[in-house]
Amino acid sequence: MEEEIPIIVEALYRYFVTSPDPRFWPDYLKKEPVQGHGLWSFYQGLRLGMQMADACLEKQ
Repeated sequence: MEEEIPIIVEALYRYFVTSPDPRFWPDYLKKEPVQGHGLWSFYQGLRLGMQMADACLEKQ
């Protein structure tokens, strides 16, 4: 069975995953663009997930 990527995942990806920009990468990854961009994207995803979890846990 082929797995499909949900539309919301694609929309969030296009919004949050930017073009590679070495200014955001640690110095030791400046010459490793795939790893640098992957690490930056992963970090941004974690931040987004934590913000979403925090918003869901806020008391109204």
